[in-house]
Amino acid sequence: MPREDWDDRAFTGLEAAIVFIAFIVVAAVFAYVVLGVGMTTSQKSQETMYAALGEAGSALRPGQSVIVKLDNDQGLIEFMEFDLETATDLAVIDTGRMTYTIATKKTLVTFPPGDPRVTVTWRYPKDGGPLLEAGEVVTVKLMVGSVKIGRGDTFTLQMTAGGGETAALTRNVPAGIGKNVYVELF
Repeated sequence: MPREDWDDRAFTGLEAAIVFIAFIVVAAVFAYVVLGVGMTTSQKSQETMYAALGEAGSALRPGQSVIVKLDNDQGLIEFMEFDLETATDLAVIDTGRMTYTIATKKTLVTFPPGDPRVTVTWRYPKDGGPLLEAGEVVTVKLMVGSVKIGRGDTFTLQMTAGGGETAALTRNVPAGIGKNVYVELF
């Protein structure tokens, strides 16, 4: 059969099918790459979110009340007690690395980690370790006689964990209370 009699229509259809299949393969590879990048980005954003929640300042939550005891002589606060817990399930706070700062109009006193004027008592421990975790509560007792907070004074108590997590309370001591009494400040 001479070449002039050959029909090229079948080859044109076959070429079109090959090009069409090549486009489909390229599109599938491109879609796979896009989905892979999307999944990786999603995982990275999830890791970032969990890291941010773990380091957020709101990861540390003090109790609502502060119990203070006024001394016999001048009506100054002898010590104060308050509760601490974590605000999220992801936060873990090392209670041994906590810094407490009390500010009044006249003074600013910092209790560094390991200060003997700070006592930490576990109210609801789960595992018995030094780390404050979800569901655990500690009571912190600060001997604040040197700060000289008296009747009618306002003070701010700031708690700072070793990882940078912070929480703060501002309370007023009632002016009309007597000496040698325990007062719960809200």
